[in-house]
Amino acid sequence: MIPTFGLEIVARKLGNLAANIRRLGPREAWRLYRYRLSERYDDWRLGIRTTGLVTPRELGHDAHCQPYEAIHYRCLDVIMDYFDPSPELDVLLDYGSGMGRAVIVAAMRPFKRVIGVELSSTLNQIALDNISRARSKLVCPDVQIVTIDATQYHVPTEVTSVFLFNPFNGPVLEAVQQQIRDSLRQKPRPLRLVYMHPAHQVNTFDQCDWLQRDRQLPTADWDDVKMVGYQAVVERMRASTP
Repeated sequence: MIPTFGLEIVARKLGNLAANIRRLGPREAWRLYRYRLSERYDDWRLGIRTTGLVTPRELGHDAHCQPYEAIHYRCLDVIMDYFDPSPELDVLLDYGSGMGRAVIVAAMRPFKRVIGVELSSTLNQIALDNISRARSKLVCPDVQIVTIDATQYHVPTEVTSVFLFNPFNGPVLEAVQQQIRDSLRQKPRPLRLVYMHPAHQVNTFDQCDWLQRDRQLPTADWDDVKMVGYQAVVERMRASTP
């Protein structure tokens, strides 16, 4: 016999499914459920919990921070293939690392070091727990989570890969762009950057003269976002170094 609470859960989920079919149509409703199922499966496979949506108000963030939502696992595979890390050379920096999904997936590749920068101590504690659970699956020996305002974080000069999944905008994003540029001026070096943002939003990385747009990357089922890969213009950094 199915317990009463089990029947209630099944009834609620069937009701949600019917509502989504009415709202989105069968095809889009199927895409939504396929995405959710794949996300939960990949979390389960790694033994972690990174799904969900957390608003800036719940986290105590300011108006320029975006809600927490984990990036699609399929997008992460594309990004890590683009970075193509070398174990003795490449260091990845993830801005707005949240519950640690991107950090963990990156650490399953041969990066020398992976760094997550996140303002919320609550999300960082979840990320540390997730990293601990996934530790046996990680290749990268050095994984760090830093609790700090991104505008105050000085980018280490060994960072060669930077990822941002729309963590903030406005003056916060401008300050972070300046921090990355300052690091490149301090030590001119090859650097790749991937920025993922809502399709309707202006991409200010296109206005950074120290970056060159390399390619637009595929975003799986996420039709309402864009993901762009950039490379640092090393010669320009050398020319501007005192």
